[in-house]
Amino acid sequence: MSETESIFQQLSKDELKTITTLGIEKTYGTGELIFSEGDTADYIYFIQSGQVSISIQKFTEQEEICTLGPGEYFGEMAVFYKNKRTASVTALTEARLLSVDKKVFLQLVKTDREIARKINTILARRNEELIFKEKLLDSTGINSRHLHVSIKGDPSLRETTFTRERHESIVDKVLPQLKPGLEDLLLNRCVYQIFIGFNSGEIRTLSIFDPFSEEIHQANKLADEAYIDRHFPLTTYDEKTQMLRRLYAAVAADPVFGSLPEPVKKMFMSYYEHWEPITRAEIATTLSRLSVLRSIPHYYLRNFTISMTRDAIRMQFNCDGTHIVSAQDYQRFIDENL
Repeated sequence: MSETESIFQQLSKDELKTITTLGIEKTYGTGELIFSEGDTADYIYFIQSGQVSISIQKFTEQEEICTLGPGEYFGEMAVFYKNKRTASVTALTEARLLSVDKKVFLQLVKTDREIARKINTILARRNEELIFKEKLLDSTGINSRHLHVSIKGDPSLRETTFTRERHESIVDKVLPQLKPGLEDLLLNRCVYQIFIGFNSGEIRTLSIFDPFSEEIHQANKLADEAYIDRHFPLTTYDEKTQMLRRLYAAVAADPVFGSLPEPVKKMFMSYYEHWEPITRAEIATTLSRLSVLRSIPHYYLRNFTISMTRDAIRMQFNCDGTHIVSAQDYQRFIDENL
């Protein structure tokens, strides 16, 4: 059962009766689809008996958010905020539902302030829950220490991976000299994020001194210590960590941020307040395995991203789309594919 608070827990018997008199009862059989993600929202549903499953589409798979049972309700998010359903609902068992027409229900909310107050309180909580569920990385860096998201790529690339000849890129040629420089950028200099394009030979960096603009460098240039000295000021890891915390605090203090809906603000503030950088050891370990990643059978690493701001290593492969793993599970990903 879902732990989401039900509107029935706050409504009085008289208020519940008021809503019940507006509804039409319908019974759904086990496995029957009640509505699909993307459908127009026309009713709010109150469960009288049985159970339903609420799920969302995540890339190629359907992911269950929760199950709901008697005394709970669903469908209100799309009715109050959007015209399309943000999730699909299926009957897990035979379910007897009370459906209240959208227009009729909204008219009731307009005329009954007490019901409106209680409903809006619950909707704010439900909206916050859905935002967390829909985020791809699900607050990565706070709670997702065991993360592995796989986004499948073009199937034709996977089918031809066994016959495709591998080619040594510019990055491969300088990788032994490049890796110490990349580690130096993240641990001892102003850079907080690095993108490596193996096919193109370009390396993109983000600096705490210009956090919203990428700088593009040739891989062979970053293998040169003098080049690094000229372009990237020395900044300790602790200094960068403190500066990033201040940047998050500055965003939180901005009037535009203050105008956000409360559930959205709460979500971001939870991240800002609990944010911790990826560890130095994880950075060193991750970069030391780049050569191994390029030689995994049946995988052809195209690009790679690491950032000290999030515990998520992004790897994109020609043969199998994109993989996003936590730094903690990075070595396990390599071990499982070698």
